[in-house]
Amino acid sequence: MQPPLISFETPQQLRQALGTYLPATNDVGLNFETLVSNNLPPLVSATAFGTVLGVNPKLLTAMTKFPDKYYREFTIKRRSGGLRQIRAPRTFLKTVQQYIHKYILSQLEVPSHVTGFVKGRGVISNALIHKAAPYILNVDIEDFFGSITEKTVREFFLELGYNVDMARLLMRLCTYGGSLPQGAPTSPALANHIFSTVDLGILELCTPNSLNYSRYADDLTFSGAKRIPQEFLHELQVLLKTHGFKLNQKKTRFSRPGQAKYVTGLVVNERVQAPRELRRNLRAMFHNAEKAPSSFAERPHHLLGWASYVNSYDRQLGAKYLKIGKRIALEMGG
Repeated sequence: MQPPLISFETPQQLRQALGTYLPATNDVGLNFETLVSNNLPPLVSATAFGTVLGVNPKLLTAMTKFPDKYYREFTIKRRSGGLRQIRAPRTFLKTVQQYIHKYILSQLEVPSHVTGFVKGRGVISNALIHKAAPYILNVDIEDFFGSITEKTVREFFLELGYNVDMARLLMRLCTYGGSLPQGAPTSPALANHIFSTVDLGILELCTPNSLNYSRYADDLTFSGAKRIPQEFLHELQVLLKTHGFKLNQKKTRFSRPGQAKYVTGLVVNERVQAPRELRRNLRAMFHNAEKAPSSFAERPHHLLGWASYVNSYDRQLGAKYLKIGKRIALEMGG
């Protein structure tokens, strides 16, 4: 199935619109056909990309030459403390990045051990991989997006089959300040795909230790039936350093039998569920919602959101909470 080209129904229509710019014999023309055969948008130049989007190609190049005009920066509080810097693209750049994400990055296969920012996967599927494991190791990569450089992004697009000029343009549209920006819709998928080489190396380290492995963005989890040796952690650090990454030492945690075990915020000791305090708070919230539904008149969707979260790991309790939330939403006209 060919990817949509917005202004055109088929790649042939795009080729015709580009006219003599794409003779069948030159390198650009041949690159066009190669990308089409690989089911990727045949973006062979800024001209082709602009034609697909229906905009002047100069606007695309302007966004790469003057990126400060197309991003806004702000900070948000981290749940673990401190501040996280967000570099969010402004409307049109975001639209361009969304096209790249939807029609290039999302077309690529993602292995099952990668659970973050992948359609149909999430914190629940990530936690299920390690359910009831006696031993767990949690580690976190420091400055994950910031560690993925322009060079690796350009090489990624080259490997997909885009020519040198187009790979450079795509790289510049997806990076800011020399790396992946926290806030761009392309960054999570690019990080997943670019980190895949490291994932393969990690899986090789896991095999002799009989460890299960999963990764939710920058959150790596390992589990097994036997104690995870300290040497494994050292080998992991060496591997990551080789590829330009390092661990956040403050978030490294070994768990053994008899201890509470957490994976992406969920308890996985015997079954996957929310932590005890959150379960208690949710139980109280839905009890209050039943007794005084009017107090939730302005936020019935808040209830439904939490009910859906619970339903993802506990169908029976989730169904009960969903019933309460839907009833209040209906009564309050939500």
